[in-house]
Amino acid sequence: MGLTAYDESLCSRLYPGNRLSQSVLQPTVLELEQLLALSKVQRRQVCLRLDGGFGTDDNIAWVLKRGYQLLAKGLSGSRAAKWGHTVTDWQTLEPERRWVALSPEQLHFGCPTRTIAVRWLDSAGKVKHGLYIVTDLERPVAEVAQLYDLRGGFETDIREDKQGLLLTHRRKRCWEAQETLALLNDLAHNFLVMFRRQVLADTPLAHYGLYRLIHEVVNVPGRAEFHADGTLKRLTLQQSHPHARILAATLPKLWR
Repeated sequence: MGLTAYDESLCSRLYPGNRLSQSVLQPTVLELEQLLALSKVQRRQVCLRLDGGFGTDDNIAWVLKRGYQLLAKGLSGSRAAKWGHTVTDWQTLEPERRWVALSPEQLHFGCPTRTIAVRWLDSAGKVKHGLYIVTDLERPVAEVAQLYDLRGGFETDIREDKQGLLLTHRRKRCWEAQETLALLNDLAHNFLVMFRRQVLADTPLAHYGLYRLIHEVVNVPGRAEFHADGTLKRLTLQQSHPHARILAATLPKLWR
């Protein structure tokens, strides 16, 4: 569970490999409410963007009943294909590859929503369809599709965590140990996000992804000496490293 606007990870939970996404949505949302202390009024200001694996009709109805705004992809591929074939007025998102339209048929959940159809060609050139269920009744359908695509920011962070922090290479046989490892990964992820936003702000390194931060920045050879009270006494970095000068000027922010 993450906040893509801040690149932060709120929490991670470990489940058996055979557990489907649709079965963990409700406990995850309840945990989100607890972590952020969301009142019913505040929930109306929160938009949940859900991938298709979470998008059963029951889950969507449950989220809407709790008062959230929603941008979700429906789970049913067969329904999406059936409804998509009835659309005649597609808008082009990507020429000869991806299209969007207001679906002629609409899903109903007891509160105002729109059902938007999307069509795309997969890597093999096969036509695919999906349905987005949204509470935004005014935004043009093309913009809705673009907003849904923003989920890619969080997916990129997950991929960079796996590659940079070697999450997929570290496996524990004990359930509790593996869960602890996942939580430590969250801690490392959020530290790197803070490091990039606060320490490296206004430097050429501020746009680096987590993978590059890990492999090119935070592994610069050096030595830090501290006073007895924990304040920084001296910081020495390998001068030949291309980022040494920037880090020498910015790292002291960590101890201020």
